[in-house]
Amino acid sequence: MIGLIIISILVIIIIFGTKQNKTISNDYQKKHDGFLENFSTTANKNNDNSIIDITGQSFTINSHPVLNNYILGVPQWTHQYVYSYSEINSASNAQIKFYSILKNSFLKGVHYDLVGNTNYAFILLFDFLEEYDSHKNISLLESHLNILWKCYPMTRPYCKSFINKKLNNNNQFPSNDTYTYSYNDYDDYWKLGSKYKTKLNLNQEEIELLNYIYNPNNNFFSIEYCCLEILKLYLSVIADLKLKYIAEQTNLNEQFIVVSDLVARKQFRYRKGSDNYKYTLDTTRKEIFMYIFKSCENAVREYYGHKRKLNLDIHYTSEEAKTEFTIKIVSKVNELLPILISKVPKPDEATDIELNAQNTTRWKIKLEELTTNYIAKPKEFIDSIISLGKLNKKNPSVENIFFEASKFIAKHDKESSLILYVYYLYYDLKSVTFDNKQHTKTIQKSLFKTNEQLDDFQLIVNNLIETRDLNKALKEVPDIYRIKRKTIQLDRTSIKEVIEQHSETVELLNEYLKDDVEEEVIGVELEDLSKEEIKIKIPHENKELYKSTFVDEIIFTEIHTTTLELFIKNNFSISQIDFETFAKSKGVFKNQLIESINETCYDFLDDLLIEEEEDYYTIDTNYFQKISTK
Repeated sequence: MIGLIIISILVIIIIFGTKQNKTISNDYQKKHDGFLENFSTTANKNNDNSIIDITGQSFTINSHPVLNNYILGVPQWTHQYVYSYSEINSASNAQIKFYSILKNSFLKGVHYDLVGNTNYAFILLFDFLEEYDSHKNISLLESHLNILWKCYPMTRPYCKSFINKKLNNNNQFPSNDTYTYSYNDYDDYWKLGSKYKTKLNLNQEEIELLNYIYNPNNNFFSIEYCCLEILKLYLSVIADLKLKYIAEQTNLNEQFIVVSDLVARKQFRYRKGSDNYKYTLDTTRKEIFMYIFKSCENAVREYYGHKRKLNLDIHYTSEEAKTEFTIKIVSKVNELLPILISKVPKPDEATDIELNAQNTTRWKIKLEELTTNYIAKPKEFIDSIISLGKLNKKNPSVENIFFEASKFIAKHDKESSLILYVYYLYYDLKSVTFDNKQHTKTIQKSLFKTNEQLDDFQLIVNNLIETRDLNKALKEVPDIYRIKRKTIQLDRTSIKEVIEQHSETVELLNEYLKDDVEEEVIGVELEDLSKEEIKIKIPHENKELYKSTFVDEIIFTEIHTTTLELFIKNNFSISQIDFETFAKSKGVFKNQLIESINETCYDFLDDLLIEEEEDYYTIDTNYFQKISTK
């Protein structure tokens, strides 16, 4: 009997152990499969993107989730760079309400199409990361982020970078594991201190100060020269801010805590000492550093003539918290920046070229400087304008530099004005649209005094359009103003003899000579055009202007209007890949088309209509409403 009982117990143990091992094996396999799906970079031997083959085993990747349309319409949220979950506090009530629905639905397996409003996806990313700090369940975090990047691909590199960091911190996958990581370390990808510690020779404190800052990843910051100057200015502001606080018998940490405490208690009404309170102290401290950093970037942007600025609005609704933030942080940073920015070096040539490509009207600052300081040296003025043009070689609107310069110099030197106008036509012919801008009638009448001068320049223009030979056209311009006279050679001895023999004809001969002399002296002034209508006739390249449903002040070509209609159909946000395909179908380059539309709208909006944001081109709907008559 006892033996039977023992045998039964052994059977139960064996069966239970088998189930346990199977469960553990299944859990490990799930973990293993998920990890391979997220991080493996091993090439597929069959070039089948749906299969990853590692150590002889193949694992099929799940298809991407289906995105549903949100029937009430996703509240628009203009793109901004999201650095933490706390930026939800700057959202409107409608945006916050939708985000709550988005998250709850996401957790239930229902995923909504954000129709280009990417801020929601990044807020959700940081929301999951903050929750992980509480539950510490790496599998749950990995599951959430794996679905997140599949739903919203723009979050993919960030999701993978964060997971990679968390796994490394937990020693989940040691360095001698058979798997390899396909993305850089989290700090190198996101944080600036670790990335630039060698290049800027940073000490440990400076590394930590910069590691509070996530890489802004915007166009201006992506220019390394600008990036490095922003980082150095930020460190200088922090150093001087510390000294300023010490002079007030306090320190930076104490002042940051005072502000953070008010934000936690007055803005969010958290109980002092609670977990939420402690968490808010930490996030607000990071937000303060981020505010200082953005202020430094804006200062460098302005110093370098880059028009667009980062948003520095303070979104606290608590007046007490907002006032304390302004007094202890904003006011002091604003005192320091004008002093420190003067020590920042000007951009080098390569940086100027990149900045001019990003901001297509930046050249106006330099042109205004040249015109204001003009000292009756037209040759030097032309050389300066040509140099300015070279710095704008990547600017699709470079032709406008020469047109405006030609207008200015017309009242000082006619030949220089025509030379610069030839440059304008040459670059205008190379642009996406041949705008064929004309000088005013007053300027044209001042440039040409005779029909012959006008005809000569017309011939130069026609040849330039036909041959695109800029140098030939420039060499021919000076000939327009060279005096063309009839040379009359008189044999005075013969005349004297004729006078003696034909005294009766002397009076007639004198009259004849008088007429010739007048023609020689007066020259082409006999053909005074001061009362005639005068206009350069430039052959158009059959690109008719197309007026559509936009304000009369803006004249779009047909390709401009077609492009804007494409943005409307795509909710004012188009991926760069799709836009490039569209541009190619129209026979133009995508960058030239974007800049041509921006230049056409700039005088009306005083800003760019179409902006590049990560992998997308977007239009601010407020700007679109301004230019539309619908």
